[in-house]
Amino acid sequence: MIKINKNLLNVQQVDNFEEVSKRVNEYKINNPNNKLLNLGVGDVSKPIIKEVIDEMNKAINELGNIDTFKGYGYFYGHSFLKKKIIDEYKCFTEEEIYISDGAKTDTTNILELFDKDSLACLFNPSYPVYRDALDIMGIKYEYIDANEFNDFRPLPNKKYDIVYICSPSNPLGIAYDKDYLTKWVKYALKNNCIILYDNVYDSFIRSSNVPKTIYEIEGSKKIAIEFRSYSKKASFTGVRCSYYIIPNELIIKDVNKYWKKRVMTKFNGSDYIAQRGALATYSDKSIIKINKNIDDYLTNARYIKEELEKLNYKVYGGFDSPYLWIKNKNNMSSWNFFDLFLNELNIIVIPGIVFGTNGDNYFRVSALANKSVIYEAIERIKSYEKEN
Repeated sequence: MIKINKNLLNVQQVDNFEEVSKRVNEYKINNPNNKLLNLGVGDVSKPIIKEVIDEMNKAINELGNIDTFKGYGYFYGHSFLKKKIIDEYKCFTEEEIYISDGAKTDTTNILELFDKDSLACLFNPSYPVYRDALDIMGIKYEYIDANEFNDFRPLPNKKYDIVYICSPSNPLGIAYDKDYLTKWVKYALKNNCIILYDNVYDSFIRSSNVPKTIYEIEGSKKIAIEFRSYSKKASFTGVRCSYYIIPNELIIKDVNKYWKKRVMTKFNGSDYIAQRGALATYSDKSIIKINKNIDDYLTNARYIKEELEKLNYKVYGGFDSPYLWIKNKNNMSSWNFFDLFLNELNIIVIPGIVFGTNGDNYFRVSALANKSVIYEAIERIKSYEKEN
């Protein structure tokens, strides 16, 4: 008798982004003439810059010429892109770098590196994909509380084998400073724990005390695998290109030797056109334009923070991140507050419960929307607060 992987049955089907989409779609059907403003989406609103588009067009033309045609690519990524990444870090070899098709893919597939008897640690709240990936793999996990009482910077009091850390954090909007991350590196070194460091929002970091990479911290190459993406940085959410680093110094012996076997078995390499586009993001002109786009998003975030704080909302994040973590008024549950914003203000936010039980009295707002959308949404909130 054929049986489905029972671990798939453990993946949560409620209190997630699907439920958000369901409620929004129902509202649209019932209220077709109402204008919805989306402050929940994690997608970008700015187009890919011209320099990157031009490079991808060149790559497309190469594929139409027999002399420059590219077929199957390198399993682990093209050398031309890896060299740019090495120049940025200045401490790795091509062997340690893997080009891929998205950080969600990378941060979940990496679990295949570990034994199923491992014990993982998750922040509560945290990005729910980590939890779902652990469930699918059948790896046990426990939560540690990230809340107002510990400034959303928890530390464990027992031994774990794997821990997910996202900084700047989705959903909390907090970028962890060097002191806090150093405590985690020391913990991991002491307990032979691997940190899976989700660093896809690194391009938003502007504060001098926030590391651009966990590898700025001494000893981190022994215990950390870092993930980055071009999605938010270069508007590649529809293109798909990312990379991650597995240091040869990692405490797992011969880790790259074994991981390369896995990659060769299950992955044929990232799209050549996407990698050429990613290459173009490193030019001087591209860096200026991309940083301007990121600065615009950060300006949105500061505006949201300032305006909502004037209305007596408690707001976390808003610096070094495109996300803000906001406490609901009157201790309303996440879904009730979501429904209030949707039905009364026609504004979409993400209920905090999506990210864990500690998020039930919060909601997440994204600063990645167009400026005009954000300004109109804030005006609606101001009007509602004044009337109520």
